[in-house]
Amino acid sequence: MLFRSKTAKAKVTKATVFLSGAEVTCSAAFQASPGINEFVFEGVSPTLDVNSLQSSAQGNIVLMDVKCETRFNTLPKKDAPKQYEKAIKAINDSLVGLNFDIEDLTNQTDALNTERTILLNNRLMKGETHRDTLALFKESIEFLRQRLNNINAETLRIKKELYYKNTIKQNLQTRLAVLNKIDENGEQPEQEAVYTIIVTASADEATAANVSVTFFESNAAWLPSYDLRANQNGTIDLNYKAEVRQRTGMDWNNVALILSTGNPSQSTQRPELNPFYLNFVSQYRNKFKTLEKVGVPVTAGATTRENYSSVNKDEDLLDAKTVADYVTVTEGMIQTEYDIRLKYNMPNDDNMHLVSIQNKSLKANYKYEVVPKLDVNAYLMAELTDWSEMNLIPGNARVYFDNSFIGRTMLNPTADADTLVLSLGRDRSILVNRKKLKDKTHEKVLLDEKQITCTYEITVRNQKAVPISIEVIDQMPLSNNQLIKVEPTDTGNANHDADTGKLVWKLNVKSKESRKVQFAYEVKLPKDKSLAGL
Repeated sequence: MLFRSKTAKAKVTKATVFLSGAEVTCSAAFQASPGINEFVFEGVSPTLDVNSLQSSAQGNIVLMDVKCETRFNTLPKKDAPKQYEKAIKAINDSLVGLNFDIEDLTNQTDALNTERTILLNNRLMKGETHRDTLALFKESIEFLRQRLNNINAETLRIKKELYYKNTIKQNLQTRLAVLNKIDENGEQPEQEAVYTIIVTASADEATAANVSVTFFESNAAWLPSYDLRANQNGTIDLNYKAEVRQRTGMDWNNVALILSTGNPSQSTQRPELNPFYLNFVSQYRNKFKTLEKVGVPVTAGATTRENYSSVNKDEDLLDAKTVADYVTVTEGMIQTEYDIRLKYNMPNDDNMHLVSIQNKSLKANYKYEVVPKLDVNAYLMAELTDWSEMNLIPGNARVYFDNSFIGRTMLNPTADADTLVLSLGRDRSILVNRKKLKDKTHEKVLLDEKQITCTYEITVRNQKAVPISIEVIDQMPLSNNQLIKVEPTDTGNANHDADTGKLVWKLNVKSKESRKVQFAYEVKLPKDKSLAGL
């Protein structure tokens, strides 16, 4: 059967970038001849997913097949090998950097494997000790589960990165071998591998056709990024951005860009529950400190203000538009897509390309919170109530207050939260002190029982020139051991959650005023026992 072959340089016309991976479309115009035609797209990504390959066309033709193929094109001879010296040096420099990156990733993998081995071989985890409490054993198992999950996730991430690094290294080494074969007369290998997609179609007559091929490429991704600009007028300007990177082996020039919150790399299979069996364990003695999960506040940084260029005040200049003004949001059943109506250029490199998605001014309710048991600094918090319509996903955020950069935080919206709470950083003009009152803390022994009474006092002083509202958060201890009984004797009029032991005071403190709150509790236990952390 006679095939009429037409060839075009593969040009990316559209890219849908997912949180991991991208769906890439290449289009070209061909002239079909009567009979069977092969439309060849040369220079496609060498790492595309063959199983995702699709084709479509416009014109009076019938599509029959689409496939990937590696072809070998004859290379033109060069005048002299000196032309390749710069390329050889660049490849060697890249290989040096790649080798260091691969060695670093390998060392990270070794460290994670060593940590996994130490955890699994620990006598406490293996149940080989007999002097530890059940509470500690449960805490240890929970810590082991969480840490192993973290180790496995980090190991998988490193494996993926190693795979991409080794693929790039292999391609560079292949190219270097080709360049090194060029002799003094400028002779070079007669053939070079070219990755192609071939679309087979039939036509009854000569006709023009626009042919497109679409495939999934794993070497692209985007991450959410936010700018939060808080203002004293009670609003926060939220700028939703995307950090896009593509290393597909193809340059994206004048491309229609779509950002999607989907992730085709994840499994679509619903998980299944297996039977859950209970069993007895031995008692274990507590010898590790309890790990407390503490929220990470904004990391305060050096204060920097935005620079504004000097302009003629007599001229009324309009505010410049951003890419967010050209974004169409489409919310599907399982993912949200952001269609950028501006064309984008994204070369095949390691650089991050910033794309603005949405801008919105949100109403904020400001308040202060302090957890003096862990940190005596008061934090300014902002509560946002109208954020849900923006379809936000977890990501890093840069925080500004009155145009001053104050630090970074993690924006982590959840589906069941009506209010989004942001930490805007410490306020040094609010002084907080927490201390145990010695004259109201004592211990006494009655028969076989020991009673311990503890009393704490928290002082809040407002050094600001204006009154403030502040939530003071502390806790009563709890017991899951029947030999240890804890009884709150004074909650200090706080909102007390008996299930968690949490105490919350909502205080209004005038300028230059100090407020004090106290709470106390009593612990009963056998007189021959001692408590840790009290």
